[in-house]
Amino acid sequence: MTQEKTDWQQSHRLNQAGSEKTVQISLLEARKWALKELTAAGLDADEASDNVDFLLTGALKVNYGMLRANLTRQMHPWLAKRWPTWIAQLLKGVPAQYVLGQAPFYGREFVVDDRVLIPRPETELLVDWVLSDLKAKGEQAPTILDVGTGSGAIILTLAQELPDARGIGLDISLDALAVAKKNRHQFELANRVGLMQSDLFTAVADQRFDVIVSNPPYIRPDGQEEMDKSVVAFEPDLALYAPNGGKALYERMAHGLEKQLTPGGVAYFEIGYDQGEALTKVFQDQLPTATVTLKQDLAGLDRMIRVQLKK
Repeated sequence: MTQEKTDWQQSHRLNQAGSEKTVQISLLEARKWALKELTAAGLDADEASDNVDFLLTGALKVNYGMLRANLTRQMHPWLAKRWPTWIAQLLKGVPAQYVLGQAPFYGREFVVDDRVLIPRPETELLVDWVLSDLKAKGEQAPTILDVGTGSGAIILTLAQELPDARGIGLDISLDALAVAKKNRHQFELANRVGLMQSDLFTAVADQRFDVIVSNPPYIRPDGQEEMDKSVVAFEPDLALYAPNGGKALYERMAHGLEKQLTPGGVAYFEIGYDQGEALTKVFQDQLPTATVTLKQDLAGLDRMIRVQLKK
């Protein structure tokens, strides 16, 4: 028996069930125990609280208000059995989303593990931009390409928000595609969303799309000092870093956009907060007749670029 499980059982009432001992504990007590363990290890109290509540609400499939209203209830044995292991993972710095095995994105829960990047709220803004533009143009059945799909969060969200749309998600990583396929299966989208291994546009070189969207690796290889330690330690390097100051994949995609988009097609990219000016120039130089638009996130930082081809 691991030390954390021994400590967990010694700290709380035990219930003898056949030959097995299970912990009897309320959600409130389990939460307090977890917070004590995490803060004793030096974790910020607010961060510890956020992580613990994320695990509890996700595991129990309730919102925060429902959790608070039911904290005096007994923790279910299946969760009590896992709880010390989950907290031990948090103590090692593992992101809570990987511990739980899921992450929220655009109001839905996506399967995630350390084979894919954890979906971020900033990327929801990219999806918002795509949907807003399509709605304004009255396009209800676009063809969409997601380059570097990872967990599939972008393409699968767009497919659910646009019931008549069809699309393809590409990724160079077979491991990432395995996760994306799990998400495609849970959302029952295999009939409208294809998933393929590809180095950028290679696998679809002979196809054109109305919309291309991408959240590619854009962190420069020496940029780790600006990153959260858990991202550096646990999220996949292949999804984070790119050569040439993080611009390499944008430069490659800029060369192929005109061949991959339909006339008047649009491409949307998430970018690093300090890359707006440089990447605007990359796309303008490669596509001088296109309209390139830079958009900021909620913090006022450059976060997205739209490239609109002429019809």
